[in-house]
Amino acid sequence: MNIEPFVICSADQKPPKMRPVNTPGGLADRMRTAAFAEKQAIFAFNWACGKFSDAPKKLLEDWALQIPEEIKHYNLIANRMNDLGFRMNERPVSLRLWESLKVCETAKEFCIRIAGAEERGRQAGLLLAEYLSDSDPETSAVFFEIVEDEIAHVKLAETYYGWTP
Repeated sequence: MNIEPFVICSADQKPPKMRPVNTPGGLADRMRTAAFAEKQAIFAFNWACGKFSDAPKKLLEDWALQIPEEIKHYNLIANRMNDLGFRMNERPVSLRLWESLKVCETAKEFCIRIAGAEERGRQAGLLLAEYLSDSDPETSAVFFEIVEDEIAHVKLAETYYGWTP
């Protein structure tokens, strides 16, 4: 997985605690974490499309269709961070998402696990978008757009395996 421009925590290290959201550093921390989650999702969906022979053909097609959306999400966040003068490599991030996905042994396990991650990200994005709606409408709009797309991503686990958050 190409992790550039991010700095990754060592395996025995946790990422630094996020700074308060009402500070530029705190906003940067949340945006960086979200951007890295999108980058891991891009890699994970590409990987899953070639890994899980037990997946229904239509699910593999649906996962492949998610990749351009995950790329779009990453670019939306990265571009907004650039506009704000925030750097992706300022603080380390964690590979926990990818580490949790690469051990999946079945399409069902992967689908449910990534849907759970997408739902957690959707909830966090919604809170951030709402928090920023008055003070930073441009960043808020980025996260509201991502939140809307994630609804369909999470729904795949329900469609194929009956899982709901």
